[in-house]
Amino acid sequence: MGTEVKTRRARGERRREELLRAALRVIGERGVGQTTHRAVAEEAGVPPATTTYYFSSIDELLEEALLLFVREEVQRLRALAERLDGGVGTVDEIAALFAVELLGDDDAGDPMSRTQTTAQFELYLEATRRPALRTVARDCVQGYVDVAVAALRATGIADPERAGPSFLALIDGHALQGLASPDHAIGADDLRVALGALWAGWAALDAA
Repeated sequence: MGTEVKTRRARGERRREELLRAALRVIGERGVGQTTHRAVAEEAGVPPATTTYYFSSIDELLEEALLLFVREEVQRLRALAERLDGGVGTVDEIAALFAVELLGDDDAGDPMSRTQTTAQFELYLEATRRPALRTVARDCVQGYVDVAVAALRATGIADPERAGPSFLALIDGHALQGLASPDHAIGADDLRVALGALWAGWAALDAA
């Protein structure tokens, strides 16, 4: 009996995660306003009643979807921060690593990566209207800032905590520009150059 219970629980957890990933895809493709129980069920390929079985409201579904995204993204970012904190590599090498890791497959025009980026910003905006989403949204932003701080510390910037948010603002700005106008999206090489230029500005402030 114990084994059967564990099997059912594991199956339920897998189905729950499938629904959350389907919700993220719907958010990225249609927006938060069009993310309904029915839309998520269709995306997941399950009966409409399945989503209401696992999530009592669309708010709960959205919150859990953002939690899943943040949990995985923060884990990835912490691993990158640890690599950068080792202090290995030149400024250009670290900027290149930073650019490639944060762009992911966007540089290759991967539609799924673009959908995930869109969902991320959709949920950030939704957090301004739903207090329950704000803590996890802040956790995600802080994960990106921590990576920037680790990179700046590794390259000798005197006050990486102060400089870090400006690097995230640069990256997010380019990401939003790419979503709004794909023709103006920049690739990893251009982002590397932009990050290097911003780093040079902070280094100049340190030397002043």
